[in-house]
Amino acid sequence: MTNFMRHRSLLTGALTIVAVSSAIVYLTKRRLNQSCPRVSITDLPKPSACRNLLDTTWEVTTPTPWGLTKSTLLSSWSGRDKTHWVSSFVALQAEVPISQLAEYGAFSCDNGSNNNKSDARHLMQNLVAAFLDARATGPETWFLDRAVPPLSFEPSTHLFGRSKTMGAFMLATWDSGQGISVKLSDLPSGATKPVTEFCSNEGFTRDAGSTDIAGAVIYWRFPDGLVGAVDKAVSYGLPWRLMQGGFQEFIVEKVSDEKARVTYVCVECTDLHPGGQHERDFKMLPWLFYEAHVLYAQVLWSKTLKQLERSQSVTLI
Repeated sequence: MTNFMRHRSLLTGALTIVAVSSAIVYLTKRRLNQSCPRVSITDLPKPSACRNLLDTTWEVTTPTPWGLTKSTLLSSWSGRDKTHWVSSFVALQAEVPISQLAEYGAFSCDNGSNNNKSDARHLMQNLVAAFLDARATGPETWFLDRAVPPLSFEPSTHLFGRSKTMGAFMLATWDSGQGISVKLSDLPSGATKPVTEFCSNEGFTRDAGSTDIAGAVIYWRFPDGLVGAVDKAVSYGLPWRLMQGGFQEFIVEKVSDEKARVTYVCVECTDLHPGGQHERDFKMLPWLFYEAHVLYAQVLWSKTLKQLERSQSVTLI
């Protein structure tokens, strides 16, 4: 009887912890869905480099990727055959006062911004800086980040994570106001390369007219050993697969003299031929894992917006 009561108490305690945790996650997710809502790919500004990448490479396949209505096939960075696909997509959007971005102060104007603190290019640089500063306050930096250099927007610059394994790097920046588009030739030959190809958005930045929009694209990779271990498990029947890497884009669009629309885009890419197998394999992470990843993106985005708010409050003081 004593053992039964002890086990019953432990079970009750465990169920209580699960119930409370689930309620906290649900309420947190509900709040983030309101403050950091998801938007579709058609809600991104047309010069968006990630939108351009996905819009030009559709192919009808099964299954449908998370966050998209159609599949997107891509070649590897150095290849021509379509060896990868975009298995998930998420974009988060918000409007913030231009003054918050302009006065963030974490990254000074470069020569291309003509020292104008309110043009989209400078605002975009400060948005990226705020995101990296906000991310650096999380527990993941304790085991991921190693010898991360100061922020730079030069192609192939190491931004966070471990540069030789699970790292993120700057790919390119673009600016419709100045006619600057993504140029992949700027990536040094000896740099760590993205998992897949990426397209230039030159036509869209040129046709944006007088709209002041700017963006930055970064790429990231998962460790090859981790991806290979999961692929091996898949060969024995595991129904899910791990993405190899992907792209993130940060976009600033001036909608008025006082407001800017800011967007955070995440694109994840998965190998279609793991282990060199001939047939395409469209396995991907389960829906629950995708939603957890979206939640993590919303947390980072919320922290970024709060970072901008706090910075402006300190400046005003």
